[in-house]
Amino acid sequence: MLQVGSLDGAPTLGTSQGPGSGSGIGEGVGSGIGSGRGPGLGPGSGGGTGGGLYRPGGGVIPPALLQQVKPTYTAEALGAKIQGSVFLEVVVQRDGTPRDIRVFRSLDPKGLDLEAVRAVEQWRFRPGRLNGVPVDVLVIIALDFSIR
Repeated sequence: MLQVGSLDGAPTLGTSQGPGSGSGIGEGVGSGIGSGRGPGLGPGSGGGTGGGLYRPGGGVIPPALLQQVKPTYTAEALGAKIQGSVFLEVVVQRDGTPRDIRVFRSLDPKGLDLEAVRAVEQWRFRPGRLNGVPVDVLVIIALDFSIR
């Protein structure tokens, strides 16, 4: 006989397969697997997988930029005539503020990466949405540095 579900056997209707509540498996609440809330897999909430972060697409509307602060050139980078783009990975939170800013592709070790991070820390967004509800969205931002 084929039993689908946890290795301990098929869950009975409405009975948790772990210390959590609901029909899920693990420590969470609801029908999910792991420590989250809802039908998802892992930590976080809702039907996603992992820690509750979303990426644009698949029904997730990306954040929209409302307020932008331009990065400044460092004297050292300007003197070396460095031009190009810094790519940052940023979590835009449901309140429209950026967090967990990480340099995804560096431009130089002369301070432009840090200037890009400092600028984006001051940006504000209309948050990303899933089904009309604000959610944390992971995005990639490119900041261009050019000497004119």
